[in-house]
Amino acid sequence: IGYQQRGGSDYYSVQGTPYRLPAFDVPVIFEDDHVAIVNKPAGIVAYRAEGNRGGGSRGGHGRDTLISALPAVLKPSNIPITDENYPMKRPQPVHRLDRPTSGLVVVAKTKLATVYLSQQFEFRKAQKTYMAILNGSPQQPSCDNETTEDGWHLIDHDLEDKSAVTKWKVLQTVKSLHGNNGVLTLVELKPKTGRYHQLRRHMAWVCKAPIVGDATYDEDNMRLRKRGLFLCSNEITIEHPYYNTPSGREEWSQLKKDTLNLGEGCLLEEDEESGIVSLRVRIDLPKKFASFLMHEDARANKFLNETE
Repeated sequence: IGYQQRGGSDYYSVQGTPYRLPAFDVPVIFEDDHVAIVNKPAGIVAYRAEGNRGGGSRGGHGRDTLISALPAVLKPSNIPITDENYPMKRPQPVHRLDRPTSGLVVVAKTKLATVYLSQQFEFRKAQKTYMAILNGSPQQPSCDNETTEDGWHLIDHDLEDKSAVTKWKVLQTVKSLHGNNGVLTLVELKPKTGRYHQLRRHMAWVCKAPIVGDATYDEDNMRLRKRGLFLCSNEITIEHPYYNTPSGREEWSQLKKDTLNLGEGCLLEEDEESGIVSLRVRIDLPKKFASFLMHEDARANKFLNETE
């Protein structure tokens, strides 16, 4: 078996390990010595499956996983090695996205970052925002849904007897020949808990408007599945895993005096009241979102005009 090697500064090349480049792109949105945030493509799983189905001894998905691709796209951490903290041999995602979901994934690059970031997701300190296109117009059952003045709705609907809370807001509605009641709806979603398939099930079961392309919770509508699941994690805010530590505060004090060039959609900022340094990252939606809404609306309007 031949391996493709390249000169570079990623984990594999620095370690001198032969490797194949991933068969898919993983854009790196933010990266420093402690944490990285990448854009996972739809159709890619985060971790290898257990066992050896389909992927030999390495697991059911072989190399077609996010965790296998990360060492080829990220740079190794250059932090000093101590008993308490040291660089990870491989970058480690600290949360998951479903296989058909695209969007932002937080990756730890040091031991302490792995602990701090994992705790943020476990205790719901990380703030995640998703965008989705719904098949139909979402309902607002009074027993589960509260509405605020700025248009946000709150779903408090248990899943598997565990608390599951989602905020959602309608952003756009278009006509569709194949959508439920002739409508598709673009919504913004903010999960406050992290239950299995929470957003997909809340939209389908509570709002009665499943996410377009959801083969699990929208079994009846085959015509809207051709372009995959329209669910994207497009914004995330975390507490930086290093700049909020005693040693990191000193470095942050100097860093914030300088011009921070973090790239488009990235923001490092200190809260004036709490002093917590947060990292917020936002990406544009995949192009298929806008093109699909435009196409469906144009087809529906053309049909309606021809039938008048």
